[in-house]
Amino acid sequence: MHISIVLFTIYITTSLAAALPASATYAAPPSAPALPTAKAPEFFLVTSDQSEPSLNTSVLRGVSATTPFQDDPLTSYLVLRLLASGYNTLPAFNFTTAHTLSTLLSTGRGTYTYDTAPVVSGQQLQFLRQNRTAGNIGLKDGYLVSVDGQTVGWTVCKTTRGSELLYWKGVGANCRATFLQAVRGAPYRKR
Repeated sequence: MHISIVLFTIYITTSLAAALPASATYAAPPSAPALPTAKAPEFFLVTSDQSEPSLNTSVLRGVSATTPFQDDPLTSYLVLRLLASGYNTLPAFNFTTAHTLSTLLSTGRGTYTYDTAPVVSGQQLQFLRQNRTAGNIGLKDGYLVSVDGQTVGWTVCKTTRGSELLYWKGVGANCRATFLQAVRGAPYRKR
């Protein structure tokens, strides 16, 4: 009888843990699906050379985690920067009904919500500290981030400061094509 109760408790605990939404500090177990679901609206954003999903985000070809970042201190917006392995935490994102990406970020002055500005060809993906009422970002096939329904056009461009930033249809010798994926599990984290 005790063994049955213990096994049932382990099963319920494991089931509840698997149902938790991804967050900035939650590392999904290896068996967690890579795709966001209706029960878990938060997700991480990664870039990859491939458009196909993977249950293990670390094996996506050319995968990079991303985070909003102020590349230029003179601007009022944040951009999406690629991260190599070794990061401590990742911000969680979600889609808004206004067709924008949204994230909650802590700064030295408080915690704020940042939403994406409408995506424009040749510009960085920009996050502003204000609620946006309209955007042009969507989710195709449940995991590919799109702009006006297109998933091809995301590029990673290296800046003069050395950062790798996400652009929509960026051009130049320092840019390369990529796909932007919404995933449940953070890539290349030791589990």
